[in-house]
Amino acid sequence: MKKYRFTSSEGFLIYFSSKNFVLSLLKLLFILNFYIGFSGCNPDTRKENEDTPASISNAMKRVDSIYMSGNMSETNHVLDSLKPHFASSDIDNFTQYYFYKAYTSGSRTRSNLYVDSLLAIFKPAYMQEKYKEQFIKALILKGDALVFNKQYDAALGFYFKIKSLTNKDEDPSNYSNFLSKIAQIYYRQGKYTLSARGQKEAYEVALKAKNITPSTRFYIIQGCLNNAGFSYEQAHMLDSALFFYQKNIDYIETEGNNGLIGKKQYNDSKTVALDNLGGLYLKKENYPLAKKYLEQCIDINNHALSPVKITAFLKLARTYTQTGNINKADSLLKVAYKIIDADTLNIYTNKIKFYEAKSDILRLQKKYKEAFETLQNYKAVSDTLSSLNNDISKIDIEQKFQSLQNQEYLKYLEKTNESKSLYLVGALMFMCMLIPIIVLSLTNAKQAKRAQNAATQHNKVLEETMKHLEQRNKDYAKMMKVMAHDLKNPIGGIVGVARLLLEEDHFSEEDKEMLGLIASSGENSIEMMNQLLNSGLAIENEITVKENTDLHQLLHQCCELLQYKADEKLQKITFTSSGSVSIMAGKEKIWRVFNNLIVNAIKFSPRQTVINVTLEQLQNSVRIAVIDQGIGVPEKNKQKIFEMFTDAKRLGTGGEQPFGIGLSISKQIIESHNGKIWLEDNPKGGTIFYVELPL
Repeated sequence: MKKYRFTSSEGFLIYFSSKNFVLSLLKLLFILNFYIGFSGCNPDTRKENEDTPASISNAMKRVDSIYMSGNMSETNHVLDSLKPHFASSDIDNFTQYYFYKAYTSGSRTRSNLYVDSLLAIFKPAYMQEKYKEQFIKALILKGDALVFNKQYDAALGFYFKIKSLTNKDEDPSNYSNFLSKIAQIYYRQGKYTLSARGQKEAYEVALKAKNITPSTRFYIIQGCLNNAGFSYEQAHMLDSALFFYQKNIDYIETEGNNGLIGKKQYNDSKTVALDNLGGLYLKKENYPLAKKYLEQCIDINNHALSPVKITAFLKLARTYTQTGNINKADSLLKVAYKIIDADTLNIYTNKIKFYEAKSDILRLQKKYKEAFETLQNYKAVSDTLSSLNNDISKIDIEQKFQSLQNQEYLKYLEKTNESKSLYLVGALMFMCMLIPIIVLSLTNAKQAKRAQNAATQHNKVLEETMKHLEQRNKDYAKMMKVMAHDLKNPIGGIVGVARLLLEEDHFSEEDKEMLGLIASSGENSIEMMNQLLNSGLAIENEITVKENTDLHQLLHQCCELLQYKADEKLQKITFTSSGSVSIMAGKEKIWRVFNNLIVNAIKFSPRQTVINVTLEQLQNSVRIAVIDQGIGVPEKNKQKIFEMFTDAKRLGTGGEQPFGIGLSISKQIIESHNGKIWLEDNPKGGTIFYVELPL
């Protein structure tokens, strides 16, 4: 596949061993050496590491420029001189070290060892989360290695993981890299239009990348432009190809004039660009322009015979053949043949082009026997190349990604079912604790009924009995608080123990996953108890102390404090007010209402949406609205949601657990302030909750 320059992994010479036993032994020895290197630093070395992190980071940045210049020996030398000075916690520099060592080692076994050693660093789940950007680089490296070994199905598994971890807005550099990798696979499958579109999108995303070196940014962008043009050319969309080739040359010249890239990087990229542009004009049969650009390509760097110029010689030979200069064409083919074997990555493609061009010359020279033999060589090499690409043509990338997506969803469902089971057990335990309260409440109700019947016989007895019952009701409310608090302590203990065990290293990933589910279920149970303690069952006998309350300030503070929770789902809370307005209210209870409504909006709204909170002063009242763009409330549930322990509840958009208590509490509080609360459908999708309070 000549001149199809793959960004980041061009020239990736990884030679993987097929002897599993030897490879496993080497892996083990290298990983042991890696961890011994962490722990075996003497105190003086550690101090030096701690004292000079900035100088080490600056030195590592030089590695990228050296690597881009093509000096692999110097790259390895600098990397090996810096590694002893890395701090054990310097994951970023270790990632860079293994990344470049894998690309420059020159041995399959060593390269594979570097790749797997880098992945071993991120085996713990917390490392993948903490060092997400570095983990993505490790996945890219492993995917490249698998593609090089033609293990395309396995490679797609790693690319899918990259897709699930990044996006074009938060991490444009890695997302552009992902798009380019998929486009390369489409190209190998012969799906050139899809490849071109993927490279074009990769280019547009790469323009937003800021956190990379100028040389790396140049390499990615010019590679995407060149690859897009070459893919369009193979799809016979020559005008589109010409547009991207010319855009690439303009970009190379601009960056070269800025002085941000090295001379070798500039020459290599311009060589490829001119080669492809000249080849395009050859296809268009515009021989003067083809000759012009191909000769410019060969003239770069004083006619140096670099493997990158092989196809330029071959195309220029065909140009001279088409214009009748057979001797010139033949001499160019002889030069190309001398350097074809140096380009190991494209040797089959180059030999096909060579035999094809040579056959044309022999045919024009009327050397038909030699032309036939050359065509036979052409066919043999072409068949070899077809067999090498046979496996990749069978892969359906979209179907593979959909299959992986389905597997992820099945895992999610399994975890959800386990969580529900644990939650059900917790709920049953909680209900068992509530049985005594229910029995006492029923007994109390019966006694109240008997007391009411007796009241017709004696008012004084009724009066005394009612006082007694009122006291008992207060006692039962206190009893419920005590029992709820007593239940919180052991469940809180369970959560604490689970969290402590999660920090231990000797548990398996499956054990840690189960401990995480226990902890989260316990936290959900504690949240349910907190809502019960704030419900009307616990506050019905409390006296609301009203004070002058500035609703504008209260709502503003509530929105500010809850923005942190909305940030978890990339949501934005906005607050709009007609101005300061004060009422006499129980400040803490009104706060609880606003908190419940905004938290519900966060819970039932998708990611990256906006939640609007408004405050409007009317003639005799003040109206608050909480407007979301969420999943809405079905018509049949609109009245039920204000009931205590309602069954009209659903999981939040992020899997958050509902308890069916918060809106009931809010309704009690608002009605105790002589106000009203209701909901309406949001015409733009979602729900609007209104609260109206008298002035």
